[in-house]
Amino acid sequence: MGRRTLNREDWISAAIDLLSEKGIDAVTIDALARRLGITRGSFYHHFKNRSDLRTAILEFWIKAWTVDVRETVKSLGLDPQTTLLALSNTIRNRGAARYDAVIRAWAMTDPLAADYARRADETRLAYIANLFRSAGFTGAEVENRARLLLYYEAFEPMMFARASPDKETELIKLRHELLAGK
Repeated sequence: MGRRTLNREDWISAAIDLLSEKGIDAVTIDALARRLGITRGSFYHHFKNRSDLRTAILEFWIKAWTVDVRETVKSLGLDPQTTLLALSNTIRNRGAARYDAVIRAWAMTDPLAADYARRADETRLAYIANLFRSAGFTGAEVENRARLLLYYEAFEPMMFARASPDKETELIKLRHELLAGK
């Protein structure tokens, strides 16, 4: 096999793609080494074992698709109503929900993955609820609207075929009006 230099992120990226394609049981050191065209020895420069890699996948998922998305949207400095729309657009433009389904499938059988999925949901829900609260909603309306937006953003990609960019923009705008309008 070829001798190229890989970093930790290369291994994580290949692992999350393999997870997405075939599920967590397919994410093995040998399968990743074959995919990356490198010997498995490189793996051990970056990870202690397969369990360490699994944790790294989950940490990457929560950072890239929860924390980084939130921080990007926060940095825009928009009012709460506009921030809600920017959040949906950022999620869609980055494909931020593309791994949610496979992580959740994995979480059904693995307590560690379940813990990360729960933490991601709590973080996402708290941020979205705060936006609705800041937009003037109160009580159960806040939680209900936040949950609906979170459900839609997390599960829409696995339930519906991707629409054209114009149609997606229209749907996001209409959903925003439905959830954030008064």
